[in-house]
Amino acid sequence: MTARALGRPFLTVWAGQSLSAIGSVVSGVGVAIFVFVETGDASWLGVLAALAAVPYVLAAPLLPLTDRVPRRTMMIAADTFAVVGPATALVLAHTGDLEIWHLAVAAFLGGLGTAFQFPASQAAVPALVDGDVLDRANGLNQLGPAVGVVIGPVLATPMVAWWGIEAVLIFDVATFVVAVVATMMVPFDDVADDTSIDDDGTWRSLRAWLAGDGRPFVTLLAVMAVVNFLLAFFNVSFIVIVTELGGVARAGVALGAAGAAMIVGSLVSATRGAGADRIGTFARGLTLAGAGFVVASVFESFPVVIVGVVIALGTVPAVNAAVSTVYHERVPPSMYGRMFGLRTSLGRALEPVGALSAGFLIAGVVEPAMAVDGRLAPTMGVVFGTGDGRGAALVLAAVGATLAVAGIWLGASRLRQEFLAPVTSGDADANTAATPSRVPSA
Repeated sequence: MTARALGRPFLTVWAGQSLSAIGSVVSGVGVAIFVFVETGDASWLGVLAALAAVPYVLAAPLLPLTDRVPRRTMMIAADTFAVVGPATALVLAHTGDLEIWHLAVAAFLGGLGTAFQFPASQAAVPALVDGDVLDRANGLNQLGPAVGVVIGPVLATPMVAWWGIEAVLIFDVATFVVAVVATMMVPFDDVADDTSIDDDGTWRSLRAWLAGDGRPFVTLLAVMAVVNFLLAFFNVSFIVIVTELGGVARAGVALGAAGAAMIVGSLVSATRGAGADRIGTFARGLTLAGAGFVVASVFESFPVVIVGVVIALGTVPAVNAAVSTVYHERVPPSMYGRMFGLRTSLGRALEPVGALSAGFLIAGVVEPAMAVDGRLAPTMGVVFGTGDGRGAALVLAAVGATLAVAGIWLGASRLRQEFLAPVTSGDADANTAATPSRVPSA
């Protein structure tokens, strides 16, 4: 049923992009393992993470290109550029000349290519499916990264152990090639020029639209930025909690369960869609995610932590699908690339800031305070327990409570009502333009 509704053009491109996303996760995990084993220095892992995230910020001034160059062309060019780094590293590894800094540069180049490829691929979705299944297409788009979370560590670790760094680099390059070939096989329409707004393809035009008809998106962008910042705190605190409760060997089980929940959430979103009330879906997802984080933090039980995080992360695909569909339905098509790029740049910019802040807060402040004889032991320790990992639990509970409050506020906010209102004339033109007849073009 899903295949007939979404159509072969979308599914062909989606399959290639999803496989590439899985390859990127496998490569990222494999490179991280290799670098840590070779250097014994965890600081290199931070360097790799930063160099993979920074390009999303540096690329921001050039993102208008994603609305000027045909999106299919941009996707192919960006994927081709992104594969230069791992391909070069593979050649150097084969000749025995690979250095750690080469992998750092490869991570940067891969991130730079993806910074252009992702908004272009998001902007291209309406050219591949009919408007009434946009939400289902956006839900299915969450599946590749979710699968990567589950199988990435499972594949990467033995590949590096048995065959060396070359194995994961070959896998990464091969999946990039598949993604490019799949996109080249589908001659899909690009979105037509939008004559309902004054858009010269620059940031200035986007700012003018955001100050007028697009004002609700300013709030939506801010909410998404805060959510990404808070999720960076989750990433750090969750690792600490599951490692302390389950040990290193079982920590991967919790991560796998979280990824499995995201896979199920992606499949449900692809089947059922995001519902007519997109922001309502977003709000309910935030509230449920917050509740899951609180459950995972309060109880000192490894199985209960898994249950909590499954509840929380199972909502992520529906949230992402709902927000992406709002963009497709309400943003003028000529501005898709800049808007999706802006959303990603803001989120990725806050990830390293949140991760660094979380690490300092947990290790330097909250963990000592939640020790058996710590300052917070007589108060918060009664609720969360004391000892190793309970400071991280307190941080995760604060994150969960904040997300839940944000979800409740969003569900009752004027913003939700604004996105429920019928589209204006300009947005109506944009929505019509976003669902072309799919007559193939070069």
